[in-house]
Amino acid sequence: MRIGLFTDTYTPDINGVVTSIVTLKNALEREGHTVFIITNQPSIASTSYENNVLRLPGVELKFLYGYVLSSPIHIQAQAVIKEMELDVIHVHSEFGVGMFARIIARNLRLPLVSTYHTTYEDYTHYVNLLGLKSVDHLSRIAVAKMSRMFTKTAQIIIAPSEKTKKMLLGYDIKKEIAVIPTGLDLERFDKRDDEAVKAIRSTYALQGIPLFVYIGRLAKEKSIDVVIRSFKELVVREGCDARLMIVGAGPSDDDLKEQAKDLGIQDNVIFVGRVPSEEVVNYYHVADAFISASLTETQGLTYIEALACGLCVFARPDRPLDGIIVDDETGYLFEDATTFADKAEAFIKASEQEHARIRTNALMKASTFDSKLFAENMLAVYRRAGDMYHGRYNVVGVEERSDGQSEITIESKGNTETLLIDEFIQERREIKEGDTLSRLEINEMEDDQQIYEAYQIALQRIGLRDYTSYEMADYLRSKFDLNETQIEIVVDLLVKRRFIDDERYFRDKIDYHREQNRGNYRIFEDLQRRGFASDKITEALESEDQDLYIERGIERANAYLSTLKDGSQRQRVDKASQHLLRQGYDYNVIKEIVNRIDDFYGEDEEISSLRLVIDKAWTRYSKRYDTEREIKNHVVKHALSKGYDYDLVSRVMEERNNEN
Repeated sequence: MRIGLFTDTYTPDINGVVTSIVTLKNALEREGHTVFIITNQPSIASTSYENNVLRLPGVELKFLYGYVLSSPIHIQAQAVIKEMELDVIHVHSEFGVGMFARIIARNLRLPLVSTYHTTYEDYTHYVNLLGLKSVDHLSRIAVAKMSRMFTKTAQIIIAPSEKTKKMLLGYDIKKEIAVIPTGLDLERFDKRDDEAVKAIRSTYALQGIPLFVYIGRLAKEKSIDVVIRSFKELVVREGCDARLMIVGAGPSDDDLKEQAKDLGIQDNVIFVGRVPSEEVVNYYHVADAFISASLTETQGLTYIEALACGLCVFARPDRPLDGIIVDDETGYLFEDATTFADKAEAFIKASEQEHARIRTNALMKASTFDSKLFAENMLAVYRRAGDMYHGRYNVVGVEERSDGQSEITIESKGNTETLLIDEFIQERREIKEGDTLSRLEINEMEDDQQIYEAYQIALQRIGLRDYTSYEMADYLRSKFDLNETQIEIVVDLLVKRRFIDDERYFRDKIDYHREQNRGNYRIFEDLQRRGFASDKITEALESEDQDLYIERGIERANAYLSTLKDGSQRQRVDKASQHLLRQGYDYNVIKEIVNRIDDFYGEDEEISSLRLVIDKAWTRYSKRYDTEREIKNHVVKHALSKGYDYDLVSRVMEERNNEN
């Protein structure tokens, strides 16, 4: 499938939505699907498109911790998206790019799936600055109305947890809601960089000290103030010298630092600030336990990341964490500061065996969030959304034709279509009368037919001459209306069936060029033009013995000189040098070659050639000049320009004068 993920936030941003999107993209691509990201950037004047990521103009909202807002209308970008040939649109935000996604889905007639990442009712404090109950009530009504509006055009809504689904049902949303927790790239969190972990512990003097870590945005709805208050209850106890490391940035940064200072535990709380996304995993591995008191998560992705690193997780009870954070199995739940301090103290003083047991349980629980399963669940939703949008098609007729094709007649809502597919496609799909097909399946059949036709033409071309993978892809690109995935399928099929063998072609081409005594520059340019990597070509060319290379150049030069029947010695050497240069030899090698050329063109042949040059020049200049002196001067200059030695020219001119 060709899938478009539309989002207001993407790398290099660090948050749960970005993590979810990156994980989904990578997992879908590993399953062979093509994924495009449509997002924005903090620039109101530029649009960029690189590596399947389309970034639209946007405005950075400083007061909303760097959130980038963009217009829902982008006429130029719509043309780019049309060329992506998407099968489905998956939108991950409600505003800006999210609104643009809904316009694109309508204009290009594509099914739309929407993931509800954010519980907006937990963010009403940003507009209810005075904390008034009436404003809070009206805000929640507005959130419910907004949610109904934004989900109206989607075929299916995806909720990361049952808690989110229940909330959406409470908004009176009638759409189908699928609960699909965000998956994790477990390999990323399993890999421990011991050097990086050691460096972090050294930087903050953490050797031998129990460390709790919070990773995420520093904002009011994350309840980090509860974490700091609870941590104070722990560190005032005798024998509980621990540290709390807070990794991230946000609008509450200064308030939280002031809180730690007011509580007198500023030496026990480390504010790291924002870190690059690729380094976040090191801050999980540096800790002994993860802690968060947030009650606004749709799924709690950081909790699962912590489990994937084998950490014990401390959290407040919340529906998204049901069955994930289990007391004394994968972590500990706490309602208040005292409960946290009791359980944290017990954890710190527990045996190594107890710590190992919790670590094992954490890793086992995290394994249930494998990104492969995440991608499979999403694909099932995409296919169902396509069926809901396009409808199902009934196969009302299958007829085999004399030309080896099958004629498939399909009907939907009173409309009839006819498809022509080759017999090998029919054999693979076994379509029969009475079957039902989705629009996606029909599109896949049409794609298969295009691939089959391109494959047949490619076989004909290979019958005329050998092709590299790169050359064949280029040819298919120029002759067929195929996307890159289809071209890759055709080329891979040719490679698997040994009609294309790049390694054999590479070796044969080098051998052929060497048999023709061509220089390395020309061989390099030819192979590079055929799609081979520069370092591979260079390595192969440098493997030839330098003496053999010189000998080939001498052989080439001698063969060329044998075709020259006249000229001066210098002129012949110059022509041979130019010929070698055209054949791909560099100047240093040419210099060595010409010093070793065996030219059997002697002085007698040179004098004979010079006489002809002088005779022709004399005849030509006699028509232009009146005096013999002028004619003689121009003839001599002409002969010298041809590379003949002055003494030799004087000698032939004297002989000519005596004869006359």
